[in-house]
Amino acid sequence: MKPHVLLVEDDHMARLTLARRLQHAGYRVTQASDGETAIALLEEETFEVVLTDMVLGDVSGIDVLQAAKRQPDNPAVILLTGHGSLDTSLNAFRGGAYDYLLKPCPPDELLACVDRACQRYTTEQKLREAAMVIYGHAGGKAPPDTETPSSRGTPLASSPPRARSICIGELSIGKSRRDVFFQGEPVHLTPIEYALLRYLAETPGQSRKYGDIVFHTHGGCEMSNAEAQGLVKPHIHNLRKKLSSGYLRNDRGTGYMLVDPTSW
Repeated sequence: MKPHVLLVEDDHMARLTLARRLQHAGYRVTQASDGETAIALLEEETFEVVLTDMVLGDVSGIDVLQAAKRQPDNPAVILLTGHGSLDTSLNAFRGGAYDYLLKPCPPDELLACVDRACQRYTTEQKLREAAMVIYGHAGGKAPPDTETPSSRGTPLASSPPRARSICIGELSIGKSRRDVFFQGEPVHLTPIEYALLRYLAETPGQSRKYGDIVFHTHGGCEMSNAEAQGLVKPHIHNLRKKLSSGYLRNDRGTGYMLVDPTSW
């Protein structure tokens, strides 16, 4: 089935032009002329990608982004803006956007971005499916006080069972992304953010290479350390905003580590 794109644009001619380009490139496109309609569609249908203008009236593109992030399938969201700035990009990535593009955007650049977003969505879907199996939401259940080792870790068949949660400073990381707490308050993480945090928590204070992180968080995806750094960086940025920046340290040019900032 063709990837499904939700296109949100209040300018009629601009929306038709974008829709034709996407359809010609092989995408199935559903159009929305305002944010209210887009949010209603998100609750009724499944989309791989949401391509939305930021300025839409009473319900903005950021509101559409937040609504998309609440959906179980978590579509990748690309924001379109005619007024690019550092604050714009920060707000987009803080909200969980996959990317943002300046209008007018060259057709090749737009289609390449949508293609990458579709690939990211597919990879994250595979990760979710694997996590559901591992953590017992799609069949068998893992033993209550043990956890599945990382994809590149050493088998734990002869090791003593580990605790359900990993505690580092004021951070507690449980066996699912709904069991993460910072300073006693729940932290809402995406599946990728949780997988990344849990992976680093297995070896606190030790650097994990960018490539190894991506291999673990993106379903065994192999790429160079330089490419992996670019893929991991936005997720680290989001985690630092949700926790405290002191917990995630960059081993420059190599990888990241999770630490207790009070002991460093």
